[in-house]
Amino acid sequence: MKRRTSMILTGLILSLFSFALQAQQGVDTGTPFGRGEDSTRCLRNTSLYSTYYENKDYNMAVQFWRPVFYECPGSSKNTYIKGEAMFKEFFRKTGNKAYIDTVMMILDQRTKYFNEEHSNSLRKAFALYEFGGNDPDFAKQCYDLIRNVMNVSPQSFDHTYSSLYMAITAKCYALKLIEAPEVITAYSQSMKVVDNQLSRKPDNGRYLEARKNIDAVFRSSGAASCENLEHLFTADVDNNPGDTAMLRKVITLLTETGCKDSELYYKTATNLYKSDPSAASAAQLAEMNVARKKYNEAEKYYTEAIELETDNLVKSGLLTKLATLELASDSKQAARDFARAAYSLDPTNGNALFIIAESYAGSRIGDTFENQTVYWVVVDYLVRARNTDPTLREQIDERIAIYSRLFPSKEEAFFRSLVEEGAPYQVGGWINESTTVRFKKE
Repeated sequence: MKRRTSMILTGLILSLFSFALQAQQGVDTGTPFGRGEDSTRCLRNTSLYSTYYENKDYNMAVQFWRPVFYECPGSSKNTYIKGEAMFKEFFRKTGNKAYIDTVMMILDQRTKYFNEEHSNSLRKAFALYEFGGNDPDFAKQCYDLIRNVMNVSPQSFDHTYSSLYMAITAKCYALKLIEAPEVITAYSQSMKVVDNQLSRKPDNGRYLEARKNIDAVFRSSGAASCENLEHLFTADVDNNPGDTAMLRKVITLLTETGCKDSELYYKTATNLYKSDPSAASAAQLAEMNVARKKYNEAEKYYTEAIELETDNLVKSGLLTKLATLELASDSKQAARDFARAAYSLDPTNGNALFIIAESYAGSRIGDTFENQTVYWVVVDYLVRARNTDPTLREQIDERIAIYSRLFPSKEEAFFRSLVEEGAPYQVGGWINESTTVRFKKE
């Protein structure tokens, strides 16, 4: 009797247990579709919502999708992929921000049942950026999500999310939700991801385009001030003086943001020249040293630029600048010599002739009369400069008028047995030029 009663109780317990299993859903059992009738219902609803989904009848599809989402959430990733797509479309049609919250919920549950937390966080960030507009709450939520992934898993980023990170950071800065240093950090992190990808696939067009986009957004963000850029790049320039790719990037960025007068620009240009000397970079350093009134350094770099330059027209321009520098330092003979060299390389260089004239003006080669004859040569060169480069006419005519009044008078010339204008004359001293006699107009 006891044995029979025990068997009856055992059977009853097994039967109740079996019924409970059939009543459990996938969310309870850990199986994709549940068991028994629940499994059948889940499969039926999946089939129905999928059919409507494929026909883009989302209003009908979502009615069958919801039971799948709640009753068998571990059945398939497609539940989340298609659910996300449907609710995004609902938002596009209605603008109801409640649908954005639903998308966030869908992606949270996708993470719960299929992991991929970082990927889903990035999907959430993309949706918030795409549909959040200028809503500061959505913008900050997006920024926090994507920044967290960048900090813990930068390898999860592709070209799209690298660009998105920079874009949402700039938006949050515009909305005054974050400060400039965070924009600089985002720029540095985004570019590092893209540059790492390009180091493996240098010709990848998507990452090349992302790089351009990140740069453009950063430059237009308002956070790219000279002070902020110095904060961002000074350590890189100091610690990696031979990284020519990085140095060129910094030079480009500083140039495009109007920071060429900064100390960082000078330091970067100096490092770049040491690592990869060129005529152009030497000339640039020369001009920067002129601006800093470091004339000895400027002369050194102009000289090196001239030695490295192979284009005669460019070299002529460099020699002209060096001649100008020497003239400003009152090194008249050196100025004349460099200007002569410049003209010999480019006979259309009127500025070189102008500098020769200015080098001679005021030179002392002897007594008063001999010093006055210098201005015959000065005017000769000014006339040649004006004929060579008519754009110089205005300033040259003004000087000719001034210098012509410094010619010797007819009486002074008479005492030197010079009585005829146009007669040949050799001016001596370091000038040593042939000219013609002229008298000061009374």
